[in-house]
Amino acid sequence: MRKIQSLHELEAVAAQVVIINCGTKWVTSLALLSALRHTTCPVLVIDCESADHSEAHFKALAEAQGLKFDWLSWPLRPHPVALDELFSGIPAASVLLMDSDLEILKPDLWHHARSALNSDPRHYGAGFVHGPCWIESDHGLPPYTGYYAERMWIPFVLLRTEVIRRALRNGSSFMNRRPYLEIPGSPRLSRFLSYRFRLKGLRHLPPPRISGTSSSAEAIDGHHPKFIEYDTGADLHASLLGDGYRFAGLPTSLWGDVSHHHGVTRARLANFARLTARRLKLASGKTETPEIDVLTLVKERLRTQYAVPID
Repeated sequence: MRKIQSLHELEAVAAQVVIINCGTKWVTSLALLSALRHTTCPVLVIDCESADHSEAHFKALAEAQGLKFDWLSWPLRPHPVALDELFSGIPAASVLLMDSDLEILKPDLWHHARSALNSDPRHYGAGFVHGPCWIESDHGLPPYTGYYAERMWIPFVLLRTEVIRRALRNGSSFMNRRPYLEIPGSPRLSRFLSYRFRLKGLRHLPPPRISGTSSSAEAIDGHHPKFIEYDTGADLHASLLGDGYRFAGLPTSLWGDVSHHHGVTRARLANFARLTARRLKLASGKTETPEIDVLTLVKERLRTQYAVPID
């Protein structure tokens, strides 16, 4: 394990894997080992103020397994802010983002992503497409309440660095946002009214009759959403598509090549987004996994598949 002080110490390689660790040393260990086994890229682990002795854990793991990867310490910030800084400074031509709670199961996934990205210079990235979909009954809300905007699936996505960096310089960002649109011309009142969606007994109450339309949003599938969820990377995705770039979506048949233990890191950084994003079903049909079950599964995978001794 090589400790570095800044992104500028990294080599300008063709592709770099980046995993961000936030106090989740066991799941991050599985992500790291799977990346080293199933990709041909150098790996950077960015640790964000972990309080679980992560650095000592990974140093011991590297020595015991003979692993080579880079380690960089960063302050703990919202994930989109960290991604903006990452692409502003990393020298690699492309970056494979891996969630700390994701395991690559087969090398085919990496090869497909790399081939898809390189098949067309207009491809800004390659990976799975996440969304769009309505946020409604599956999330305890009335039909057509909110809309989840399409984005690249951030847990596993290969991105062309210079295209992303140029977009960031032009004002785009990985930042997530949720515009409230229920009352036309009044985002603050729309936001205030949205608080009823937190209370089960009030979720189906209609808004006051201020206007002839139920939302200031353009109609989607003939319905006007009361809010639109732009999860991490969704705004950037829309901006790049608008600039003429494309996203190389991988076939859904490749979902079996990856295992994602949804929500382990997010659960430590939770906010109101839990109402929707935390329980949102992904394109794979999977939902968030309870953390206690994840740790049991992950430790078993580390022991049986990667020969990591578990205390």
